[in-house]
Formats: sequence, C-alpha cells, structure tokens
Amino acid sequence: MVEKKTSPGLPAWGTPDAKIAAAKPAAATKPAAAARPTDAAPAATGANPYTQWYEVKKGDTLWKIAKEHYGDGSLYPEIFKANQDVLSDPDKIQVGQKLRIP
Repeated sequence: MVEKKTSPGLPAWGTPDAKIAAAKPAAATKPAAAARPTDAAPAATGANPYTQWYEVKKGDTLWKIAKEHYGDGSLYPEIFKANQDVLSDPDKIQVGQKLRIP
C-alpha cells in the first residue's frame, strides 16, 4: 500500500474547507461582508432568536403578562426564570423594564 504524503499537521483527506474551496470556482464565493445582516446579540449571549421582548407598563404583573402571551397566567414563573438576570422577585417588576418572553 502506498501512503499519500501530506504536509505535517494536515490530515491525508485534507480539511472540509479545502474540499469546499476546491469544488467552488473563486468567482462563486461571496465575501463575508455580502452575507445577510443578522442580530449578533442572540448568538453572542446564547439566547433563543425566537424570544420575544415585552416592555412593562403601569399596572402589569408577571401573571398578566403570562396570561396575555401564553393564555395562562399561572405560567408566569417561566417569564421570571427567563429574566432572573434583571428580576430578583417576581412581584417587583418596574415600568419600562424589558422582559424576555420565552
């Protein structure tokens, strides 16, 4: 059996990027700047890109917000869990706070 010689540190089969680059003509590749714009915050924070945001209004409670978004106020602990970085008590929300609605 004859071994294929490769440069040190490069596997005999090459790298996935090398195979993709070899398969595509240079004119077909798009520069990174041409990629569609995305919101980098969800990827950077690990947040779900489908998370909704809600701004607390006067008279709101987590129960009312859960009732409005989920149809069941008893699911308010889900909103509280998703916002523990800004809420220390589910009964102490402030007008103007932006809460994640998972």
